[in-house]
Amino acid sequence: MAGFRRQVLIFHAFFEQSQPGVVMASEDEATISTAAPSGPFQPWRYLYRVPALLAMCVVGLPLLLLALAPGVRDIPAAGRPLGWRVQRRYARMLVTVLGMRLRVIGELPRPPYLVVSNHISWFDIPLLHALEPMWLVSKDSIRGWPLVGGVARAVGTIFIERGNEDSRRRTGRRMTALLKRGSVVAVFPEAGIQPERGVGRFHARLLGPAVRAAVPVLPVAIRYWRDGDVHEERVFGPGTSFLGLLLSMLARPACEGQVIIGRPLPTAGAGRSELARRAQTQCTRMYGHAAVR
Repeated sequence: MAGFRRQVLIFHAFFEQSQPGVVMASEDEATISTAAPSGPFQPWRYLYRVPALLAMCVVGLPLLLLALAPGVRDIPAAGRPLGWRVQRRYARMLVTVLGMRLRVIGELPRPPYLVVSNHISWFDIPLLHALEPMWLVSKDSIRGWPLVGGVARAVGTIFIERGNEDSRRRTGRRMTALLKRGSVVAVFPEAGIQPERGVGRFHARLLGPAVRAAVPVLPVAIRYWRDGDVHEERVFGPGTSFLGLLLSMLARPACEGQVIIGRPLPTAGAGRSELARRAQTQCTRMYGHAAVR
């Protein structure tokens, strides 16, 4: 068993190497980078991004699954569980391969809490996991998506079937249990991707588990930034196919994926509707506020 643990820690050290395009900081510091220059569609970028993406699937994903296996994920690694460290490192590597530089604005509170975020692209998912490994609630159809579906299953995504009341209740119970255990859970309360600029209406029902578990709600705003403005090439709009967006993105210069952290909202004595309104207000303000350079 000692030899097995040694091998696991060796591959953890491999994951801990800094990745191009991501400035690594200490556990309590924000990850900051400068915005990448804009540029045209350049197919030559496929020469290095496609092999890197394949390596993430063929080599990285099995290693991630190993790190998250029972008996392995809780092995201590520099003050954190091994599974936590490898999961976050994998997400940050994936963000880099997909042509983004992560920038975190603000500081995370101590768990547990419920993250509520705007939703403008499927890139939002790896960005949130790169910030902090968390239990993310997502639509059931993502299970079958290339790469993203496999990663989502590996990291324990909570899948919910839209329009299915039984699925909604099961999801709510599981979210409440995870929050009471001290975990971080995340939802997209707009209940769908909002390709337009701005933040859509937050549905109060999705905030119920935080109220029942008596944990704070943490508003988070996501946006893709280039040359001082919102960058929309990463947005998953109407009529956009997953494969088409992926191929386009792999041939574009890097942009900055910004995750802006708001003020935690206490749930004691608060109703779901009021929490949803306050969280939406914070997200709207953060999404529209110019980044501090």
